[in-house]
Amino acid sequence: PEQQRALRIARAYAERWPQVRERGTSLLFVGAAGTGKTHLACAIANAVIRQGAAAVFTSASDAVRSIRASYADDAQLTERDAINALAEPDLLVLDEVGADYGSEHAKTLIFDVLNKRYEGGRPTIVLTNLDREALREHLGERILDRLREGGGMRVAFDWPSHRARLGPGPLDDVA
Repeated sequence: PEQQRALRIARAYAERWPQVRERGTSLLFVGAAGTGKTHLACAIANAVIRQGAAAVFTSASDAVRSIRASYADDAQLTERDAINALAEPDLLVLDEVGADYGSEHAKTLIFDVLNKRYEGGRPTIVLTNLDREALREHLGERILDRLREGGGMRVAFDWPSHRARLGPGPLDDVA
């Protein structure tokens, strides 16, 4: 039933994209690895693209790296340009939030991206393995509150990993 609920929410989000975009509605997919968060978020992004919108998928660590690349002496973009590149698409899917080891600088950069998207009324789908308290500590209450605005929802993926059900693989033998 929980998986069906997550699927219904994802389908409705994609099918109602014009209203979602207008309201700036975000989603927060929370759960363990292998539960289908990325799969559903990418399906939403593909549906949004088919409707003529721009969607970008990136991990939080890649987002931080792309912004930090602007600090190089030969960088073509400023930090502001790099943040704007993540803030401008109609939809941003930000994966692995919390897996970037949470340096204060990385947290600040992710805050800046999410806040800029919020200010522009642009929807974001945040994917994380963190529990509520760890996510609150990582992103901060302000960003979590902003993700709720416009009908934003937290969707729990509270079931076992699909990958674990496939049984042992070749890497399981590596000591």
